[in-house]
Amino acid sequence: MEIFGQRVKSELKETGKKQKDLCEHLNVNKSTLSEWLNNNNEPSMEYIVKIATYLGVSTDYLLGLED
Repeated sequence: MEIFGQRVKSELKETGKKQKDLCEHLNVNKSTLSEWLNNNNEPSMEYIVKIATYLGVSTDYLLGLED
């Protein structure tokens, strides 16, 4: 899921949202989010859906299934 981390980082930058705010929205600590963004660990489907909703994109986009 290497593309997942890249796309989340890109969307955060494009929308001007901060990782800190995403952590608060998801109720996870920064190290957990960092693991996901650096492809050291994978979030559950529940978190993928929450991240996609927060960023206003589809889960398929975050997972690299569509552009």
